[in-house]
Amino acid sequence: MRAVFHRWWFVVEVLGGHVHRRGLVYLLVGAIGIWFHTNYRFGVNISESLPHRFFLVVLDETPTKVGDYVAFEWQRHQFYRPSSVFVKRVGGMAGQTVTVRERRVFVDGRDMGLAKVESKHGTPLPVIHGGVIPPGQIYATTPHADSLDSRYETTGLVVASRVIGKAYAIF
Repeated sequence: MRAVFHRWWFVVEVLGGHVHRRGLVYLLVGAIGIWFHTNYRFGVNISESLPHRFFLVVLDETPTKVGDYVAFEWQRHQFYRPSSVFVKRVGGMAGQTVTVRERRVFVDGRDMGLAKVESKHGTPLPVIHGGVIPPGQIYATTPHADSLDSRYETTGLVVASRVIGKAYAIF
Protein backbone atom coordinates (compact mmCIF):
# COMPACT_ATOMS: atom_id res chain seq x y z
CA MET A 1 0.00 0.00 0.00
CA ARG A 2 2.81 2.36 0.88
CA ALA A 3 4.46 1.78 -2.56
CA VAL A 4 1.24 2.70 -4.38
CA PHE A 5 0.90 5.87 -2.32
CA HIS A 6 4.54 6.73 -2.98
CA ARG A 7 4.04 6.34 -6.77
CA TRP A 8 0.96 8.57 -6.76
CA TRP A 9 2.69 11.15 -4.60
CA PHE A 10 5.59 11.16 -7.09
CA VAL A 11 3.13 11.75 -9.98
CA VAL A 12 1.46 14.60 -8.07
CA GLU A 13 4.86 16.21 -7.34
CA VAL A 14 6.00 15.93 -10.96
CA LEU A 15 2.72 17.25 -12.36
CA GLY A 16 2.59 19.98 -9.73
CA GLY A 17 6.06 21.15 -10.68
CA HIS A 18 5.17 21.03 -14.35
CA VAL A 19 1.98 23.07 -13.84
CA HIS A 20 3.85 25.49 -11.58
CA ARG A 21 6.49 26.11 -14.26
CA ARG A 22 4.10 26.26 -17.21
CA GLY A 23 0.84 27.29 -15.58
CA LEU A 24 0.90 30.75 -17.14
CA VAL A 25 1.19 29.20 -20.60
CA TYR A 26 -1.81 26.93 -19.93
CA LEU A 27 -3.80 29.85 -18.57
CA LEU A 28 -2.95 31.98 -21.61
CA VAL A 29 -3.82 29.19 -24.08
CA GLY A 30 -7.10 28.56 -22.25
CA ALA A 31 -8.01 32.26 -22.28
CA ILE A 32 -7.25 32.52 -26.00
CA GLY A 33 -9.36 29.41 -26.65
CA ILE A 34 -12.32 30.84 -24.73
CA TRP A 35 -11.99 34.21 -26.50
CA PHE A 36 -11.80 32.49 -29.91
CA HIS A 37 -14.86 30.34 -29.19
CA THR A 38 -16.95 33.35 -28.17
CA ASN A 39 -16.07 35.29 -31.33
CA TYR A 40 -15.37 32.76 -34.08
CA ARG A 41 -16.29 29.34 -35.42
CA PHE A 42 -14.94 27.18 -38.18
CA GLY A 43 -17.35 26.19 -40.94
CA VAL A 44 -16.96 23.14 -43.14
CA ASN A 45 -18.74 22.81 -46.46
CA ILE A 46 -19.24 19.08 -47.02
CA SER A 47 -21.00 19.44 -50.37
CA GLU A 48 -19.76 20.61 -53.75
CA SER A 49 -22.01 23.67 -53.65
CA LEU A 50 -19.15 26.15 -53.12
CA PRO A 51 -15.57 26.20 -54.41
CA HIS A 52 -14.18 26.37 -50.84
CA ARG A 53 -14.39 23.75 -48.09
CA PHE A 54 -13.28 25.57 -44.91
CA PHE A 55 -14.51 28.90 -43.58
CA LEU A 56 -13.81 31.14 -40.62
CA VAL A 57 -17.13 32.45 -39.32
CA VAL A 58 -17.01 35.76 -37.46
CA LEU A 59 -19.93 35.56 -35.07
CA ASP A 60 -22.40 38.45 -35.02
CA GLU A 61 -20.77 40.09 -38.05
CA THR A 62 -23.40 40.76 -40.68
CA PRO A 63 -22.75 40.41 -44.42
CA THR A 64 -22.96 43.87 -45.99
CA LYS A 65 -23.03 43.22 -49.71
CA VAL A 66 -23.96 40.77 -52.44
CA GLY A 67 -21.15 38.24 -52.84
CA ASP A 68 -20.25 38.03 -49.14
CA TYR A 69 -20.36 34.60 -47.52
CA VAL A 70 -22.98 34.15 -44.83
CA ALA A 71 -23.31 31.43 -42.18
CA PHE A 72 -26.83 30.72 -40.96
CA GLU A 73 -28.77 28.12 -39.04
CA TRP A 74 -31.14 25.81 -40.85
CA GLN A 75 -34.47 26.01 -39.04
CA ARG A 76 -36.64 23.63 -40.93
CA HIS A 77 -37.32 19.99 -40.17
CA GLN A 78 -36.94 18.86 -43.77
CA PHE A 79 -33.71 17.43 -45.24
CA TYR A 80 -31.37 18.48 -42.38
CA ARG A 81 -31.37 18.67 -38.60
CA PRO A 82 -32.69 21.95 -37.23
CA SER A 83 -29.82 24.30 -36.37
CA SER A 84 -27.41 22.75 -38.91
CA VAL A 85 -25.12 25.54 -40.07
CA PHE A 86 -25.05 26.43 -43.76
CA VAL A 87 -22.55 28.65 -45.56
CA LYS A 88 -23.76 30.30 -48.77
CA ARG A 89 -23.12 33.49 -50.72
CA VAL A 90 -25.37 36.50 -50.39
CA GLY A 91 -27.24 36.69 -53.70
CA GLY A 92 -29.64 39.47 -52.79
CA MET A 93 -30.33 41.92 -49.98
CA ALA A 94 -33.25 43.94 -48.71
CA GLY A 95 -34.85 46.08 -51.41
CA GLN A 96 -33.74 43.91 -54.32
CA THR A 97 -36.33 42.09 -56.43
CA VAL A 98 -36.66 38.33 -56.85
CA THR A 99 -38.36 37.21 -60.06
CA VAL A 100 -39.15 33.71 -61.25
CA ARG A 101 -39.58 32.68 -64.90
CA GLU A 102 -40.33 29.02 -65.56
CA ARG A 103 -38.45 27.97 -62.37
CA ARG A 104 -35.41 30.11 -63.24
CA VAL A 105 -34.80 32.57 -60.41
CA PHE A 106 -33.33 36.07 -60.77
CA VAL A 107 -32.38 38.78 -58.28
CA ASP A 108 -32.42 42.23 -59.88
CA GLY A 109 -31.98 40.51 -63.25
CA ARG A 110 -28.97 38.38 -62.16
CA ASP A 111 -29.52 34.67 -62.80
CA MET A 112 -29.50 32.69 -59.54
CA GLY A 113 -30.10 29.35 -61.24
CA LEU A 114 -32.81 26.95 -62.20
CA ALA A 115 -34.94 25.54 -59.38
CA LYS A 116 -35.27 21.78 -59.67
CA VAL A 117 -38.75 20.22 -59.55
CA GLU A 118 -37.75 17.62 -56.98
CA SER A 119 -34.81 16.56 -54.82
CA LYS A 120 -32.52 13.63 -55.64
CA HIS A 121 -34.84 11.52 -53.47
CA GLY A 122 -38.03 12.57 -55.24
CA THR A 123 -39.25 15.13 -52.69
CA PRO A 124 -41.08 18.03 -54.41
CA LEU A 125 -39.19 21.33 -54.26
CA PRO A 126 -41.53 24.31 -54.61
CA VAL A 127 -39.79 27.36 -56.06
CA ILE A 128 -39.57 30.61 -54.07
CA HIS A 129 -42.16 33.31 -54.80
CA GLY A 130 -41.03 36.48 -56.47
CA GLY A 131 -41.13 39.89 -54.82
CA VAL A 132 -39.01 42.49 -53.08
CA ILE A 133 -36.67 41.15 -50.40
CA PRO A 134 -37.92 42.64 -47.11
CA PRO A 135 -35.67 44.39 -44.57
CA GLY A 136 -33.81 41.97 -42.31
CA GLN A 137 -33.73 39.17 -44.89
CA ILE A 138 -31.25 37.99 -47.51
CA TYR A 139 -31.29 35.72 -50.51
CA ALA A 140 -28.65 32.96 -49.99
CA THR A 141 -27.25 31.20 -53.02
CA THR A 142 -24.52 29.04 -54.51
CA PRO A 143 -23.75 28.38 -58.16
CA HIS A 144 -24.26 24.60 -57.84
CA ALA A 145 -27.34 23.11 -59.52
CA ASP A 146 -28.07 20.82 -56.55
CA SER A 147 -27.68 23.47 -53.85
CA LEU A 148 -30.58 23.78 -51.42
CA ASP A 149 -30.61 27.57 -51.32
CA SER A 150 -33.10 30.43 -51.49
CA ARG A 151 -34.37 29.28 -54.90
CA TYR A 152 -36.68 27.01 -52.93
CA GLU A 153 -39.49 27.69 -50.47
CA THR A 154 -37.91 25.03 -48.25
CA THR A 155 -34.98 27.34 -47.56
CA GLY A 156 -36.60 30.65 -48.43
CA LEU A 157 -35.09 33.99 -47.62
CA VAL A 158 -32.77 33.92 -44.62
CA VAL A 159 -33.99 36.10 -41.75
CA ALA A 160 -31.46 38.04 -39.69
CA SER A 161 -32.25 35.99 -36.56
CA ARG A 162 -30.90 32.87 -38.34
CA VAL A 163 -27.62 34.51 -39.41
CA ILE A 164 -24.81 33.52 -37.07
CA GLY A 165 -22.10 35.53 -38.82
CA LYS A 166 -20.14 36.48 -41.86
CA ALA A 167 -17.97 33.69 -43.27
CA TYR A 168 -14.53 34.03 -44.85
CA ALA A 169 -13.13 31.33 -47.13
CA ILE A 170 -9.93 29.76 -45.84
CA PHE A 171 -9.42 27.13 -48.55
